[in-house]
Amino acid sequence: MDDLTALADDFYAFVLASSPMSLMWAGKLEHLAQWDDVSAAGRDALVERAQEFADRAAAIDTAGGPQATALRDTVAATAASVVAAEPWKVELQYLNPKMGAFELMLSFISNYPLATAQHGRDYLEKLRGMPDAFVEIARVAAAAADEGVVAPASHIAATADAVARYLATPEGEEDRLAAQAPPTDLSEQDQAAWDDERARLIAEVVRPGLAAFETELRALAERGMPDDKPGLVHLPGGAEAYRQKIYSHLLLERTGEEIHQTGLDEIAKLEDEYRQIAGPLLGTDDISEIYERLRGDEEMKYRDAATLIADAEVALAKAQAAAPEWFATVPRTPCLAEATDFGPMAYYSAPDPETGKVGKFYFNTSHPEAWSTYELEAIVYHEGIPGHHLHLALNAENAAIHKVQREFHSTSYAEGWGLYTERLSDEMGLYSSDLTRVGMLSADSLRACRLVVDTGMHALGWSREQAIQYMLDHSPMDRGHIEQEVDRYIGMPGQALSYMIGRLEILDMRREAERQPGFDIRDFHDRFLRYGSVPLSTARQQVLAD
Repeated sequence: MDDLTALADDFYAFVLASSPMSLMWAGKLEHLAQWDDVSAAGRDALVERAQEFADRAAAIDTAGGPQATALRDTVAATAASVVAAEPWKVELQYLNPKMGAFELMLSFISNYPLATAQHGRDYLEKLRGMPDAFVEIARVAAAAADEGVVAPASHIAATADAVARYLATPEGEEDRLAAQAPPTDLSEQDQAAWDDERARLIAEVVRPGLAAFETELRALAERGMPDDKPGLVHLPGGAEAYRQKIYSHLLLERTGEEIHQTGLDEIAKLEDEYRQIAGPLLGTDDISEIYERLRGDEEMKYRDAATLIADAEVALAKAQAAAPEWFATVPRTPCLAEATDFGPMAYYSAPDPETGKVGKFYFNTSHPEAWSTYELEAIVYHEGIPGHHLHLALNAENAAIHKVQREFHSTSYAEGWGLYTERLSDEMGLYSSDLTRVGMLSADSLRACRLVVDTGMHALGWSREQAIQYMLDHSPMDRGHIEQEVDRYIGMPGQALSYMIGRLEILDMRREAERQPGFDIRDFHDRFLRYGSVPLSTARQQVLAD
């Protein structure tokens, strides 16, 4: 176990050092002053080192029991995922207008828990390095375009537009890059000086540098792929790259074609449920009419942020109260619902016991009318309790597992769990009405459609419009939301598959566990969550162990 722990320690340090960009999501202070090395040499070295970790971990014999097995499998699988995810990550994902590097930076760069003077110096250094980091991303993408690998023109242009919108905001308090609180340990005078230096850097270094980034993007957009060829299959070597992307997110061997068929099958099952649950409420069993009513009825839209916030807090409190009946262990750390006017519609940020950061379910209230009243509860339960908070907060608080297990996660494990808990919440009696249960179906429709359209574009050659139309025909989502979703799938191939595939795997484990004598749902959940974000194949062994 000592050799395995040492390997895991080295791997943890390697992952943190390899992508300071990703650390912004959690507000981690390690490598605060740095940006990702996106050069060809840097990425080649990253892949080579990750493969070494995967090979070394896989070769370890874990006779030490389930914890050792969980740690070995997590290191091996996470390292393999790094290798499989790397091709074209910078060229495509980093330029995605919905989940790309610029959006990530604007959303999270002001959330660091700065305390010391060194934190303050590192943060200012990060600002100094920002322009070069983003210009380098654009130039790496341009070099790839010379080889025929390039993102859709519309995506590159949309990212350039986002940069332009930022540059058009006034300097000062409205500037997103001026929102970071100064280090808490500084005196008031030093905090003011720090604020002044940040303002100078933003005006004299960051904004001119980001203007250069925008210029690079505008030039690259002229070489981008058309919207009728958004998938990897249209790029040289794209079919193999997509296979790797699928594995990187699922850690399961699946083909695009079999996932596509699974999606079609799930859509058919869901449409029967819509007829049973939504049909009586809407007075029709015609599936197209059900979708259209759910999509277009203005009475089912929120009209103000205050009501949206209040409903989210009520749902979260209800789930918090019910959780002990379904979970043997619940987190000590609270989960807070926090409204925001920036970033994705909803997401969860895990707690960090070392810094005192609590778990937060963020939801964007800048346009309340974008939220349907029937869909909110399912999203609260997925992002908060019993979803991501139960999983990630328990990980963070579990000192018995290695921090590789606490902080890294398989997408199919984490998002499969989130989607599993939307249906679990129905078993728990959390949905307040049959209409909010329709929200559960709507969330399922989104995840099942993802199986069809992600594989449709990247494996079967669908156009962007073909993907949009399929989701319009087979879900109650409106076109605006669907367009955002499809653009996300284009830029992050395979990631969206992890939700439904992960949920189906967890349900299959549960059905098998239920056939064993003395099945207890609290024990099942405890076994699944006990060792952190392990590969789903390892989780299956955990929950079915004697």
